[in-house]
Amino acid sequence: MSRDVLQDTAGQERFCTITALYYRAAQGVILVYDMSSREVFEALPLWLEEIENYVPPEVVKVVISNKLD
Repeated sequence: MSRDVLQDTAGQERFCTITALYYRAAQGVILVYDMSSREVFEALPLWLEEIENYVPPEVVKVVISNKLD
């Protein structure tokens, strides 16, 4: 698989080891969350903390809300 391809693991635990490999090659990170779910919104700090642990500080990080019905 190309380094340019980003896998959406949907937070599944079984993909944690390969997710770290993708972070290393990242030039940017986009977090998309379901704005109709407070639980998902409240989990954003955990995801941001994980990103901070794996990517260099110069990597662009974007948070986008999605799914307004």
